[in-house]
Amino acid sequence: MVILVATYSRHQETLQSESNAFSMIRQSDTLEVLLSSHSSDFFIHKGTPIGFQYELLKEFEKASGKVIKLSINRDSKKVLKELLNPHYDIISVDIRKSGIVSSFLTFSYPHSYTYPVILSRKEQIYDSNRVKLLYIPNAYHHFLSMDLLRGLNFKIVDEEQYEEEELINQLQDQEIDYMICDYQTAITLLPFYDDLTMGPQIGPTHERCWILNGQNKELNDEINNWIITFSKTKKYQILLRRYFSPHSAIIKHHFSKSGNKTISPYDHIIKKHAKKYGIDWQFVVAIMYQESKFQSGLYGLGGSYGLMQMMPETMEYFGINETSTEEEQIAAGIKYLYKIARAFDNITDKKEKYHFVAASYNAGRGHILDAQRLCEKNQQNSTQWKFVSKYLILKSKKEYYSDPVVKSGFLPGKHTVKYAEEVMNRYDTYLKFHP
Repeated sequence: MVILVATYSRHQETLQSESNAFSMIRQSDTLEVLLSSHSSDFFIHKGTPIGFQYELLKEFEKASGKVIKLSINRDSKKVLKELLNPHYDIISVDIRKSGIVSSFLTFSYPHSYTYPVILSRKEQIYDSNRVKLLYIPNAYHHFLSMDLLRGLNFKIVDEEQYEEEELINQLQDQEIDYMICDYQTAITLLPFYDDLTMGPQIGPTHERCWILNGQNKELNDEINNWIITFSKTKKYQILLRRYFSPHSAIIKHHFSKSGNKTISPYDHIIKKHAKKYGIDWQFVVAIMYQESKFQSGLYGLGGSYGLMQMMPETMEYFGINETSTEEEQIAAGIKYLYKIARAFDNITDKKEKYHFVAASYNAGRGHILDAQRLCEKNQQNSTQWKFVSKYLILKSKKEYYSDPVVKSGFLPGKHTVKYAEEVMNRYDTYLKFHP
């Protein structure tokens, strides 16, 4: 923060001049937006960009008629250095609305609220009789309830080199036992980490606002009026439930099991359509079980829907929607699996290929391509799952998701690898009983 104040003091007049010049030459219907990419705000899921703030910006784009030119940056320190850059109309980053720096910034009306929570593994016990290390991620900005932390006997460790997502990986790998995380990040990532759990709120509720360009008063008024209006709509409530509700289908699923005579209630439909595209019907059933446990009408992360949990853009591509019949959903899902499989035609072993197809169905082919490129860069076989899966897991580490060959960014890769392995194990079981 001291750096930012010094930067402001040295360059205030220059920035004012640049801002005026930039405002004159830029088209009024284009907005320059910088999005600090935390998983809850921007994420590539099943090949589709999702995230609360990403969807919020797209809603404003539709309502305003303006075109948003979006820049994504995962480095929080670099984003903070851009706060006084007159190039941007909106900077989407969380920062305390207090202190010297904040007096130089223009904040929007709050678009949402969050608070700090403790994350731990499920078996961890909050033993107040022993000192426990509590890790705080890089550039963490919220106030913490120090009295409560001292009562729980926590000692703060400020990890300047690790972002929230990186610390979550260390928590999963048992390198650390406790960490601080924002609620909205925790609730988005917990479905990818089965062994982790969210603990108590450990600080006051915090307003999340956009940082606006102080020179754009008319635009800023439009943005604030829109936020106030949109926050009262049903669509806004849907976004909150989709990304921040612990009762969302994203977080918890309660399913019944199918009977013994058939694998699923849809075997006859799956067989009919899978045969057309040369895909083993047992593999399709394994995917469907993994996605929905054979229950229709489910909503998932980013608006995925139905028996095959397809994303809205994918559903539109294959000509279906929420009113489509179960057979139409299944037929579209099989067409999509066929489309993915064609992209891996250079892999001749069917079971090897199905690992790639399952992983792509879960995370989107872009992440699998990233892992293949990392394989090739490190001189390993990009057509063998044992190598590709290793780099898919490494895509949760900054060293790898920031590599120039990586196009789709961060991924909790362990979740996708586990997904693919579970699908393939179930597929093998189905083959034995239903050859």
